[in-house]
Amino acid sequence: MTREEIFTSLISRKKYLEEIISSCNAELKSAPEGRMVASRSHGVPQFHFYDSSSRKRTYLNDSTMIGKLASKDYYSQLLSIAQKELQHINQFLKYDSEVSVEDVYKQMPVLKQDLVEPVCMDDETYAQRWTSETFTALNLETSEEYTSDGTNKYRSKSESLIANELEKAGVPFRYEARLDLKGYGYVYPDFTVLNKRTREVFYHEHLGMLEDSEYLLKNLQKIHAYEKNGFIQGKQLILTYESENVHLDMGIIKQIINEFYV
Repeated sequence: MTREEIFTSLISRKKYLEEIISSCNAELKSAPEGRMVASRSHGVPQFHFYDSSSRKRTYLNDSTMIGKLASKDYYSQLLSIAQKELQHINQFLKYDSEVSVEDVYKQMPVLKQDLVEPVCMDDETYAQRWTSETFTALNLETSEEYTSDGTNKYRSKSESLIANELEKAGVPFRYEARLDLKGYGYVYPDFTVLNKRTREVFYHEHLGMLEDSEYLLKNLQKIHAYEKNGFIQGKQLILTYESENVHLDMGIIKQIINEFYV
């Protein structure tokens, strides 16, 4: 969880606690004086009104009063705990460090950065390091090459369109980076995608020739291998489809990006 997400979560919790405190104060305002002591005698519940000034107990058999005093006890304890938690949150939110722990590495000289393995990094630095890592890619040998708005080349028009949407959304990805699937061998997912915010990695396969039975069988076997290796559809494995009669829907691609990659 990033620093910004922590602050957002705490602000939401602060608002929730303030609502609880307001509700407790409203309930206690109309509550009866004194408090109730509950006990058991031979397994039978007994309730006594306790006068704090005289320290005397009076037996209670009025169910309405018993209920009101029980509610008063609950709201009093709830108010106390909520106020303490709110106090701690307010103290934390008032803390304003000029440099977060994620910023320490980023603010070091580049020459020193190269000598250090950081414990924590901000999202952009993490993404940059991930993007700069070397990987083995499948050789791009095709009679036709397609480009996105950037300079990268792709095997199909659909893949170039997907890449273009990833680039526009600022999502880091690798094209056809080798991945070892135990019991199957090497595969080259169309896109290996990094969510900068959560730092999760997704494997996005675009199946573009589903009308081809041989292509379909080969990819079903590959998808099965993904799943046997723990990459489950809709979680780490993202699949999109296309055939002669069913074309790529860019609206769906944008939904996938918003749901999983950003």
